[in-house]
Amino acid sequence: MILFLLACVPPTPIIVAPIQSVSEDGLAAELVVSGPLSERVRSDDADLVIFYGSEERGSLEACGCPNRPRGGLARQASYIVASRAANPSAGHLIVNGGGWLDDAVGLDGRPRPETPVQNGWMSDGLAALGVDALNIGYPELAGLRGQGSPPSLPLVSANLSGDGVEPWVVISAGGLRVGVTGISTTGSRVLETPGFARADPVRAGRAALVALAERSDVQVLLAYQAPEAAGRLAREGLADVVVDVQQHRERYAPIRVGGAIWVRSHYQTQRLGELRLQVEGGEITDVLDRKIDMDPSVPSDPRVDAVVVAARRALELVERGLYGG
Repeated sequence: MILFLLACVPPTPIIVAPIQSVSEDGLAAELVVSGPLSERVRSDDADLVIFYGSEERGSLEACGCPNRPRGGLARQASYIVASRAANPSAGHLIVNGGGWLDDAVGLDGRPRPETPVQNGWMSDGLAALGVDALNIGYPELAGLRGQGSPPSLPLVSANLSGDGVEPWVVISAGGLRVGVTGISTTGSRVLETPGFARADPVRAGRAALVALAERSDVQVLLAYQAPEAAGRLAREGLADVVVDVQQHRERYAPIRVGGAIWVRSHYQTQRLGELRLQVEGGEITDVLDRKIDMDPSVPSDPRVDAVVVAARRALELVERGLYGG
């Protein structure tokens, strides 16, 4: 009986200390892979904290991995709420580098029936998360068109323009004015993108960043599958921070490219990016780039989780109508 009872006791989780490193550029990085939420959150004297993710491809849920599924908007929200509470004097910003909508099509070349439903709920989930800027990546062109009218979200892009999309936004965060713009690959010129115009990312990005330099203290460039263009703009000294989005799955330390701090967003936001900056006189003086695993040990925020549950039920109804069951 004693052995049976012991077998029912859940094992004590193994807590691995954050993995810390310093890049050749002297930029600090930290990877957090385990532990309760309270131990994953960091408190320091950062002036600005930028939470960044990307490439959810219309899914509000954690990845479908059978072993330790990671990601999910509700977990992101839970961590962000806890981090803000632990750092009340810092400015906070939530950005997404692109690829947050699904552009999947069927064999007939049209969006699958469930795709507009999925994307609509994704927009609702990001609104509940409180995102401050969403870059329009190439996949969003099809995803937004499928939704009809643009969602009430802070959509930004310097080189992909359309209804509801601004070339840049300026956000007040902790006494700092943070300017955010985005660029994206323009995709295949053979394919039409009704309702959206596509411009060269370097020229359009340069114009947006020059405009932001006059209006903000810190300039952030979100780059969806456009590393060459983003690198050129960074080497011209036009950006302070670059969030590089290109299906990154490995652990990368931050680097300096020109005058910019360059970080890479983890695919599907399975690891939430948390860039902690000290800023003096408009100059970034200290950097810590953190990646936090969004695994099952991170609880779900109830408010955002309600949207996730509603989305799951709506998609189940669509799939039942299509496939029966």
